[in-house]
Amino acid sequence: MFLYVVHALACQVVPQSAPSECPLLRPHEKAQAILQKKETIAVLVAFIIIIGVAAALRLPQLELRPVHGDEANQAVKTGMLFETGEYRYDPHEHHGPTLYYLALPVLWSSGAESFADTTITQYRLIAVFFGLLTILLLWPLRDALGSGPMLWAALIMAVSHAMTYYSRYYIQEMLLVCFTQAALAAGWRLWRNPRVGWAIALGISLGLVHATKETSALIAMSALAAVALTGAYARLRDGARLAAQFQALYNGGALIYAAIACVATLAVSITLFSSFFTNLRGPLDSLLTYIHYLPRAEGEGSTALHNQPWYYYLSLLAYTSRQAGPRWSEAFTLALAAVGTLAGLWPRAKHDAREDGHDPARRALLFKRFLVFYTIIATLLYAIIPYKTPWNLLVFYHGMALLAGVGANAIVRLGRWRVIQVALSLALLAGAAHLARQSYQGNFIYHADARNPYVYAHPATALHRLTTRIEEIAAIADEGDALHINLIRPDGDYWPLPWYLRRYTRVGWWHNMPEQPDAAIILAAPQLYDILQEQLRDDYFIEFHALRPGILLHSYIRQDLWDAFIQTRR
Repeated sequence: MFLYVVHALACQVVPQSAPSECPLLRPHEKAQAILQKKETIAVLVAFIIIIGVAAALRLPQLELRPVHGDEANQAVKTGMLFETGEYRYDPHEHHGPTLYYLALPVLWSSGAESFADTTITQYRLIAVFFGLLTILLLWPLRDALGSGPMLWAALIMAVSHAMTYYSRYYIQEMLLVCFTQAALAAGWRLWRNPRVGWAIALGISLGLVHATKETSALIAMSALAAVALTGAYARLRDGARLAAQFQALYNGGALIYAAIACVATLAVSITLFSSFFTNLRGPLDSLLTYIHYLPRAEGEGSTALHNQPWYYYLSLLAYTSRQAGPRWSEAFTLALAAVGTLAGLWPRAKHDAREDGHDPARRALLFKRFLVFYTIIATLLYAIIPYKTPWNLLVFYHGMALLAGVGANAIVRLGRWRVIQVALSLALLAGAAHLARQSYQGNFIYHADARNPYVYAHPATALHRLTTRIEEIAAIADEGDALHINLIRPDGDYWPLPWYLRRYTRVGWWHNMPEQPDAAIILAAPQLYDILQEQLRDDYFIEFHALRPGILLHSYIRQDLWDAFIQTRR
């Protein structure tokens, strides 16, 4: 099976084209159909193996990593929808509605009766599913990229540290990437074989992109600019007549299909943002939200903490080393993407290509050029925005992974003889294995360690000590889950504790000191120690706990409960 995979990659098998183009295959004409079928099977088997590798790096031990504050925020929002059936888009926070609605089938099927019954594994399965679906949606692009590039791109996406890490994260990013990939696949199939079904699929994908996160605007700008640049480049590089190309699109009914796609886009976006027509202001808020998000993107106010230099994302991908520990790098993907960029821009369209724009080879080349321009523009847009968080890089890294597949295939094709092609394929597989090793370390060893480049403002595993202590006290208290807990932080920074305390029914979340702060357990910022000592009536045992690195809490446990707890340990 391994030799079949290497054989398919080395030949850059493209079942839709003439198999005799492969230098390894010189079959008699009567055997071509049989060989083509075998090659198609080899590609499919290789693709299935890659999906298996992707699942192996995403599915195990989803509960291992402590819940990030953003994950907790999204889970609480989902829990409200799960319990009440109500959702209203908030133009100030939380992003779009797709994550919450798409989580419901998993929660319904889990047997959970309330938010308190749900587990983080159930939420993270959503990200896993869409991470795998992103790779599966490469299959419709196999005649755009070629089977070899498609397989290499799938492999890189399967083992990439960034892709795997955030495919285990209950936030919007993997959904955003998946719907973007779906739009690329549907757009290509529509262009390749115009059908109403593909137009509707494109519209649904774009509607889901918009309903997922506000940064969909950057994706739209990148795509539109890439379309324009692809046409202009074709004019400069190939001497193609733009007027003839647009006339061909018009004659092919492109305007009709575009209208259908737009209607489908609006239908999906309006339906979701309006909470299935129960909040008619939601679609308007989805546009007005940019009034709030533009200052945020510029790094004003509290978001200044997230301000980073323009090269932040590229440095994360290229090389990261923090104190003792592994050295992290996805430069392998960046280098292959650079080769893929050259492979997309350098070739000229054949002069004998049909001017009506229906030549498959010409369309595939134009699609690769579109990917080049889209990825470059998206990378630049994300670079110039001061507000940066690591997961945002997935949007343009997705484009880089596609180009890396093109680049890997181009490198293999440099080999003139079979032995060289196989050697090059093995070298590339070694690079992919290095990415896979980093993914394993990042997801299962350094999953909450600040030395991991994708661990950002993340609770350390020490948080489990705090949550376990609360469970232990509740277990010996007469009140049980009705245990009174007060959490006091002037800055309101207590995430992800709302997730961990979700089953407790008497929790007070205080930004200011309450008139009567006493409770069975008090979690307070250390700077409130002197004030609390003056106002507390009961006696307390005090522990130190870490919410996140640099964010500490004092845990006040009422003395009678602490004494009862200690008795259980003797």
